[in-house]
Amino acid sequence: MSGTAVVFVHGFLSSADTWGEFVRLVAQDDALTGLHVHTFGYESPLVSLNPLRRIPHIDDIADDLRTYLSQDLADHSRLALVSHSQGGLVVQRALARMLADNPGELDRLRLVLMYACPNAGSDLALPLRRSLLRWHPQEADLRPLRAAVLDAQRVVLRQIVHAPQPTVRVKVYAGASDGVVPPASARSVFPDAGVLPGDHFSIIQPDSHEHRSYVVLRRALLALDDPAPSPEALPDVRDPDTGTPQAAGPAVEPTGDEYAELVRLLLDLPNIHDPSFRQQLYSLLPRPVQEQLPRSPVARLELIGLLSTLWRYRHLDGWQALGAGLTALVPDHPATVALLARLDTLARSV
Repeated sequence: MSGTAVVFVHGFLSSADTWGEFVRLVAQDDALTGLHVHTFGYESPLVSLNPLRRIPHIDDIADDLRTYLSQDLADHSRLALVSHSQGGLVVQRALARMLADNPGELDRLRLVLMYACPNAGSDLALPLRRSLLRWHPQEADLRPLRAAVLDAQRVVLRQIVHAPQPTVRVKVYAGASDGVVPPASARSVFPDAGVLPGDHFSIIQPDSHEHRSYVVLRRALLALDDPAPSPEALPDVRDPDTGTPQAAGPAVEPTGDEYAELVRLLLDLPNIHDPSFRQQLYSLLPRPVQEQLPRSPVARLELIGLLSTLWRYRHLDGWQALGAGLTALVPDHPATVALLARLDTLARSV
């Protein structure tokens, strides 16, 4: 794997030392001989007591990572980025900023692998965090439905994951027993997603080459020489009367703020926090949507998964089906009325 560098990016309140087990196992793996291993560290303290220093924002860290890749690792022909938790948000923000400023920065990138990334945020102790850490610039982006997080994610999905000729593999993994970032949040809207044994911290503490967290990384690195897979194609949608091909989806995906507004309206519906009520609503959706819906005990996270799945299968008239279900289950409720107006706009853009 000469010329290939893997860069590990840690998470919130952590450091580069968190990758010690991965670094040790890679060094002992004969199949990865020649792979250059690097850990990218950044400041993520709980508090900063030095009046002359501030805790960096994720945007600052993302730009620092860009500089690190372009300058410190300039001699490497191929790059792989591996992240944990908040580190995945840092990586996505860096990718989005590269695409906006200089897409050529991505020419060497071949793999992005994220462990337990809060792609849809974390609800853990949210009221307490809002109270005690409201000033912390990094914690703010860990909350659910942050517009900046969703906007960067949308850019990565559209221009990297679903690119016409993808050159970068993006893989995400959740911890099966993770109570900090539940699987519904970690997997979110990414198509190449899986679940690994462990919680938020043990998922990145492999103790052998057979540990599944290490196996998925090893396989992803060894596959760098293979052609990147094509994105999942949408079915050929045709007008039932004329047979004329129809557009498969809206030209512009809803923004982070629009998604947040849809979730807020859904949460205003009576009984929406009752899992049996949500299941009744889902039963009225197209079957492929039902089969792909992520489940979560947290209504907010499950509804984020609902909206992202409806977007992915927008060619099946999922927006209209959701509107019909709401009309049947909660007619005339103010939140239903507002939602129907928004869903009608989305449906007409398909």
